[in-house]
Amino acid sequence: MAALQAWISEGPARLDVVAPLRARACDALNAVRRAGSRRARPDVPLMAKGAERC
Repeated sequence: MAALQAWISEGPARLDVVAPLRARACDALNAVRRAGSRRARPDVPLMAKGAERC
């Protein structure tokens, strides 16, 4: 139990390291999400809803 308490007490010091990494990861994820919505090309013909695909 003492090891767990020592690990928990180190928590705030680790936030200084983790916070910038988390911020960069969130920025990258948001960039991928924004780029994904722009990938669909309007010139690509799509099948009409309910059309058979065989």
